[in-house]
Amino acid sequence: MSFDIIAEPKVLCPKDSRPRRGRGFSREETSQAGLTIDNARKMGLIVDLRRKTTYPENVEALKQYMKDLEEIIAALAEEEGVAATSLDDAAAEIASLKAVKASEAPLLIDAGIKSISDLAYCDISKVAKKTGIDEDRITAMVKAALKKV
Repeated sequence: MSFDIIAEPKVLCPKDSRPRRGRGFSREETSQAGLTIDNARKMGLIVDLRRKTTYPENVEALKQYMKDLEEIIAALAEEEGVAATSLDDAAAEIASLKAVKASEAPLLIDAGIKSISDLAYCDISKVAKKTGIDEDRITAMVKAALKKV
């Protein structure tokens, strides 16, 4: 997985205690954030096993990163749900034609026909090859779709 925003660890410089970018999160920081080392690495985070220090800012950054990932995953799942719903709507629209059987609608959707107008102006021989439906049946479907359009 690659995201635009990656949590970066901050450490304090030993000489003058100014913050700088660290090489990775410590074991303790990952465990306080509720992650195992393997899970953190699978999420694209770098874990520095040599570091012994724990900074609360890094723990908060890890927790925020986990929340952001959950939001992204939820948004992606919602988009997939919308896509599945739109395919169901398209299948219902195509199946509303009397010439189209309910079992043939998913085959037409897989062939790239998403609406009645797509069916009305499709290439009959190509759709017949993609779906396995007889050309005479598809011709009847196209005629019915042309009446609706």
